Amino acid sequence: MERKYLKALVSGREVLKSLRALMTQDISPQERLNQIVALVADRLGMDVCSCYIMRPGDMLELCATKGLDQKAVHETFLRVGEGLVGEIALQRKSLIFEDAWNHPSFVHKPETKEKAFKSLMGVPVLRGSHLLGVLTVQTRQVESFPPETAELLETVAMLVAEMLFAHQFQSPARTLEVPTLSRRLEGVCLIDGIAVGRAVIHQRMHSTSSVAADDPQREVKKLKLALKQIGREVSRILANPRITGDQAAIFETYLMFTRDQGWIDKMVRAIESGLTAEAAVERVKEDIAARMEKISDPYIKERIHDFKDLAARLIRHLRGKSLLKKRPKLPKNTILTARSLGPAELLDYDISKIKGILLEEGSQTMHVVIVARALNIPIVSGLKDVCQIVMPGDVIALDAGAGVAYLNPSDDVSDEFLAKQQQHRRRQARYTQMKDLPAQTLDGTLMSLNINAGLTPDFSSLKNISFDGVGLYRTELPFMAAERLPDVRAQTDIYRRAILQTGGKPIVFRTLDIGSDKVLPYFQQTNEENPAMGWRSIRMTLDRRILLRGQLKAFIRASAGKELNVMFPMVTSVSEFLEAKQTFFKELERERSRGNALPKAVHVGTMLEVPALLFQLDDLLKHVDFVSVGTNDLSQFLFATDRGNPLIWNRYDSLSPAMLKTLKFITDKCRAAGVKCSVCGEMAGKPLDAIVLAALGYRSLSMNPASLGAVKAALRTVDLTDLNQFLLYHLSDETVSLRALLTSWARDHAVFI
Repeated sequence: MERKYLKALVSGREVLKSLRALMTQDISPQERLNQIVALVADRLGMDVCSCYIMRPGDMLELCATKGLDQKAVHETFLRVGEGLVGEIALQRKSLIFEDAWNHPSFVHKPETKEKAFKSLMGVPVLRGSHLLGVLTVQTRQVESFPPETAELLETVAMLVAEMLFAHQFQSPARTLEVPTLSRRLEGVCLIDGIAVGRAVIHQRMHSTSSVAADDPQREVKKLKLALKQIGREVSRILANPRITGDQAAIFETYLMFTRDQGWIDKMVRAIESGLTAEAAVERVKEDIAARMEKISDPYIKERIHDFKDLAARLIRHLRGKSLLKKRPKLPKNTILTARSLGPAELLDYDISKIKGILLEEGSQTMHVVIVARALNIPIVSGLKDVCQIVMPGDVIALDAGAGVAYLNPSDDVSDEFLAKQQQHRRRQARYTQMKDLPAQTLDGTLMSLNINAGLTPDFSSLKNISFDGVGLYRTELPFMAAERLPDVRAQTDIYRRAILQTGGKPIVFRTLDIGSDKVLPYFQQTNEENPAMGWRSIRMTLDRRILLRGQLKAFIRASAGKELNVMFPMVTSVSEFLEAKQTFFKELERERSRGNALPKAVHVGTMLEVPALLFQLDDLLKHVDFVSVGTNDLSQFLFATDRGNPLIWNRYDSLSPAMLKTLKFITDKCRAAGVKCSVCGEMAGKPLDAIVLAALGYRSLSMNPASLGAVKAALRTVDLTDLNQFLLYHLSDETVSLRALLTSWARDHAVFI
């Protein structure tokens, strides 16, 4: 074992140098792969080194080996999850099997003649989140492998990934599937809109051709210079007058990343191990991204796109290539197509020519969506393999509202699409005309329409609509982005900026909804099997009282002379709310005793997300100033449904009789007690759901800013008296959902949904 350890230490840099020379040779991809596995086996003293490559149908094909029978190459296949190699592919992480033959997952492939080999170590070949294959080494003796060997093998796997990506490695007699010319692609709408244009494929990843470094000190200097260059570039983006509100806060976070010492130290250590600066960035990026992908919270997962965006820009700076000059010249009407996209990458392009965006992966919480919404660019995501299906120059007709993209549409589809474009323009014109009109129903009921905000409120996207306030201000992001706890002064500045940007309109601050899988880097992580119902939100901040006190103090100071609305999330009992409320008033008294300026009025409320609180409403309403229903978590807990699970997320509907009865119960209780009640979940932003909420008695709705126009249009065309009677009649229907019935009613009554 000591021999292997020393050999790994001595050979690592030599292997990287040899690989660098190998990559410059003019040979076929198959021959290069053969030489890579031979080099690794020989230099590390391994009896076997093999490379398996992913094929369609989740199959792994043995494509090169030194040590196994050569006749098995291109003849041996394993499914993902089958055998030890399949297990490495399934888990997407490095694994060591000291006694492979006796492992319960071992699968013997006789054609490989591997009976003589005992121990196996393998690493996944990854490029971004794409699994391209598995690289393995084996020995005749039962033994473990030193960490240095695993680290070197991961570096080799990174190089193999770049080679496979660049050369579309194919097996003998295998051909690529040719996509059909005309096709309908279905995804998920992120930003509504209609567009027609030519496809441009966004290229983020670039081959890391230089891996081994001759002069580590020079590489470290290059890295630090590139970080400074990115800092200047992001500063130029921030100077753009179009970048305001949430967009500005996003790029301020980018600046913070470029100065993050933890990230810089990781890259420097990778360089000191023998890598070039660009290979070190790639290596550290993949490691951090892999850890972030294990976090179940979708909001945190979407930050991976920002991090990859920043890392890709850093690599391009290290090569000394202008970011703007490398972008292709865009057609007049461009539909940008990408696996994922960062906000800075989007702004590298000529925005005036981009009419729509297609993404393989992404959600409403992606930062690029915030930027694109301000620029009025429609987006559809969830389009599997779209970058392989769509070819540069293809004509694309995008109906983002329906979540559909038509690839090279037929004449019939084009005619139909033209009609949709005209209808969409009429809708947008109608929303614009209603900008200064009240959200008042036909029967005279006046509704309050508010926005949800995640950073600084995104007012730049609200030019064609009005809003009454911020019904939900999420305060988590600055805490999760920082390496250490933001102090009271930093928090005060953030909240004061938010208050100023509302222009005097009310704003409701929600205390931290973190914990469990939303881990703060400066708190110890707690492993939980079900984080959605674990140590999170008010449970965490009451246990870590100094965290809650600091945030409440910042709220108070930022709201000096103004109205302050504070809301506690994930409250489960009256005693829990009272404990949090008491903490708030203690901080208020401390500020008063110090002679600090205080808010002119304070209101303390709670989110209602946990069903247990339904049975304590009478007592709770004696102590709260307002209640805000979080329909996302409430429906999740009510139906015992993980809304992040694609197998069941559409199984239960917010317009089911059970959910509607629950919502009616809440608003009836609040009205009787004289307590204000609003909805800040996803239901509030859907036109049909919004008019149903209004019919149930809710008078304040808070939603994504992009939904305001459609919701106001629906409310201004509905008579709540008629809808309420229809709704009450059907609340006892024995059906999974009333959505289809309510949709028909709305159309019959000319409601604009």
